[in-house]
Amino acid sequence: MDESQINEAIEQLKDAMAINEFLLKGLAPEQAQLELIAKSCVLLGGLDDSLETIKDTLCKPSNIKAA
Repeated sequence: MDESQINEAIEQLKDAMAINEFLLKGLAPEQAQLELIAKSCVLLGGLDDSLETIKDTLCKPSNIKAA
């Protein structure tokens, strides 16, 4: 398991949260809001991919030890 995968997922989550918090304030013009929503969707898609990779890595039979 590469620690950079976890760090990448954390950064993607932080970035998406920051965008969403900004959007909730409603300060950006409509076009900027649409662009930020698109960026947030891309970040969340990347986060989903990162978490899936982490899960697959951690749940390999070779990584699971019998109790």
